[in-house]
Amino acid sequence: MTSKKSRTWGLHRGRRKYRRGIVVVLTGFLMVALFGFMALAVDTGRIVLTKTQMQNAVDAAALAAATEISASVRAAGQEGNHPDTGSESYAAVAARAVAVQTGVANGVYVDQADVYFGKRVYNHDNEDWSITWGAEPFNAVRVVASHTNSDTTMPDGALKLVFGWAVGRDSAPLTTSSTAFVEARDLVLVCDFSGSMNNDSSLKSIDSLGLDAVEDQLDAMWDALVDADLSWTGTSINKFSSAGFGKVNSYAGEYISSGTKTKRILKNLKLRQNNPDGTREHPFPQAGRYQDGSPKPKPTNKQSDKLWYEYINHVKNLDGPYRNRYGYRTLVDFLQEKRFDWYQSEDLWRTPHYPFHAVKEGASLFLNYLHELNFGDEVGLVGYGRWAVTQMDFYDGELDIDLKENPITDQYHIIDAIQRRHQAGEYGSWTAMGDGILHARELLIGRDNNFSDQGFVRPGAKPTMIVMTDGQTNQKPEDWSLPENFNWKQWADYDGDGNANYTTSNEKKQYAFWEATESIKRGITIHTMAVGQGADRELMEAIAFAGSGLFISVPGGTSIMEMEEQVLEAFSVIASHLPPPKLVYDLSVIRQ
Repeated sequence: MTSKKSRTWGLHRGRRKYRRGIVVVLTGFLMVALFGFMALAVDTGRIVLTKTQMQNAVDAAALAAATEISASVRAAGQEGNHPDTGSESYAAVAARAVAVQTGVANGVYVDQADVYFGKRVYNHDNEDWSITWGAEPFNAVRVVASHTNSDTTMPDGALKLVFGWAVGRDSAPLTTSSTAFVEARDLVLVCDFSGSMNNDSSLKSIDSLGLDAVEDQLDAMWDALVDADLSWTGTSINKFSSAGFGKVNSYAGEYISSGTKTKRILKNLKLRQNNPDGTREHPFPQAGRYQDGSPKPKPTNKQSDKLWYEYINHVKNLDGPYRNRYGYRTLVDFLQEKRFDWYQSEDLWRTPHYPFHAVKEGASLFLNYLHELNFGDEVGLVGYGRWAVTQMDFYDGELDIDLKENPITDQYHIIDAIQRRHQAGEYGSWTAMGDGILHARELLIGRDNNFSDQGFVRPGAKPTMIVMTDGQTNQKPEDWSLPENFNWKQWADYDGDGNANYTTSNEKKQYAFWEATESIKRGITIHTMAVGQGADRELMEAIAFAGSGLFISVPGGTSIMEMEEQVLEAFSVIASHLPPPKLVYDLSVIRQ
């Protein structure tokens, strides 16, 4: 007979065996789950690592492709050709090939069909950027790496999983993409309008340029005035007749001894003859402008005589072969030297006076290049002489332009029309480069510490200045001095040896350089151009170096035409010097 105690002990022992069996089963299940998690962790890590590598590779491929487009634009500009970045262009073909090669070099297969091109544009209404794929010209590139082929041995094969059998799949398809774009620029042309910008077409340049060259240029200026067929406002009376004015009727001019009294010379030249109504038959051909820019009417007899007197005295006091010679050349020279202001001579802007005309032609080429490039750049204009003026509006009795709402614009033809209607010396004969740079900075990013005036640069565009001069800056605010803690080597250490390669004790030059550094601190790139023999090349080179821009020297001095060719080339090179490409990180700006 079995006791109660022994029966209880046997029951407990059976339960223990039963429990041990359950633990073994549960342990098996847990081991399988644990192994599955470990397998998932290992393969997930490999997926994340591989996808990161793929992303880095397509980032590099997109940047390389966009850089190839920039390089082709730059090469075209240096060769003086218009850029071509359309679908059949060398740039697009080369960019696609570079994207594929860069992907392979980084261990990722990129199919040529997965390199897409588009155009990045700015929407002023929404104040944002978007990319339209397939639209030309191409300034954006999207590279896609699709490793989705089920055959993992193929170049585009999916990632083979080490423990895929544990989760029921042997590979993982992966896709990454990256978009890069060529950054658009908001450019401000900072042009020298000082009086010296007509030096190369005046008689005082005979020694440096030669008699024939100066005579040819003065003749071209006279011919331009005659060909313009200008009449006094409200009349049919011609300002510049091909027959001249009395005996001022030839290029070389009538010789009259300087010993002759001015009044007698005026009479001998038949400049005091009257019409039947008592008005002068030959009024002085320029009256100037009112403050609003509109041209003044034909001079009265008294005004005309006074201006002819001034001309005669100018000719009497000339040096060289044209002293005491009264003709078209000395008349045009008088206008350039003594009445160069827009408010004194209303039509000098129509003449090819140099080097100013070369800069005008260069600016026109620059704007035309941007039009052909069509990468979304916008342009503003600042002119400086003794003071600087931001060109936000313009009126001269023929054109009436208002750009106050958007003075940095993609309407290149408007900026071109404004810059072509200026003349050397109309803002005074001095050279306030620092004030020009200040005005350009304010146009781009607003006045310092004034948050209500943030300027007109678009978010996402590269603010850029192009500063040019033919001379030496010689103006500064009376109360300005260079800060004591200004560090020259921070800005002008060209060779990295810890010493500044450019410094100056000239306060006017210091001011221009300081205004440049204040602009550079705020993210503005500055390109510079020094035109002619008298330009301050050292200062301009230092500003360009500090501003991460190009410095271009246009020596001139040999011939006017050669200078013009050099200026055109310089503007072309700057127009084609695009900012480095950038990646798009905010995918919301990519729109189909």
